[in-house]
Amino acid sequence: MIRASFWGHFRKIIHSFSLSGHTKEQRKELPQMNQKRFFILALVLCLFSWGSVPSAQADNCPPVQYKMQRLSEGITYPVIQSGIEDQQIADQINRVFRKHAEKVKKTDEEYKKQYEHDQLISAAGPYYAHTLPSVLFNKECLLSVSFVDESYTGGAHGMHHETVYNFDTRSGRRFLLKDVIRSTHEEKLVNRYLKQQMEKLKKEGRYDFFLDAFKGVDLKKSQFAFNDHGIEIIFQEYEVAPYSNGIIHLKVPYHVFVDHQQ
Repeated sequence: MIRASFWGHFRKIIHSFSLSGHTKEQRKELPQMNQKRFFILALVLCLFSWGSVPSAQADNCPPVQYKMQRLSEGITYPVIQSGIEDQQIADQINRVFRKHAEKVKKTDEEYKKQYEHDQLISAAGPYYAHTLPSVLFNKECLLSVSFVDESYTGGAHGMHHETVYNFDTRSGRRFLLKDVIRSTHEEKLVNRYLKQQMEKLKKEGRYDFFLDAFKGVDLKKSQFAFNDHGIEIIFQEYEVAPYSNGIIHLKVPYHVFVDHQQ
């Protein structure tokens, strides 16, 4: 099973090999058999070197331990307590989580102040902004933490928006979708797979997708999370389906696009 961290290591191996000693034109002229041998050799070397890197071993990168901290009514955030050797990295990630909660708290205060005025004209209420965090993935040096923000400012129902923070717990690096889907070709493969899944799920009656509304993922803005077999793309309310379908997660296995790495 190919994991996110293994895939990155494999990508580095295969790129360094394929670029060594050949121009782009020469690589295109390599016989098909040689290309297959090259791919197999790169994979073997990747597996060998992967197993020899201590920092990538599960024993040296345990799941993080955390507790949920209450900031105010309806607003909590996770605080990492252990599982990250470098305390500065743990503090850095914790600041991101607290900043998200503080932003929601500020919005909540603004909504409550607005409601003091609006209730005089019989507006439905009260207004509020809350957030519910959860840990979606926590292993193999990767951490995906979701915040589902809920707000209500009148009308028939509240609104929800999900933000996911994906981190490498060794370096503190935050991953965006563009760091996982790294080429136009990979993006096309992912979009094609997602469209196929939408068509399948709609046919089964599980979701009422607006198939024409899906134009593809946004590598800079689309939310995603890691899972055991790949990633899952997150679609907000109304983005590709009606409000009644809620926030939708669609899984994309690594083999959908990783096996096509050049």
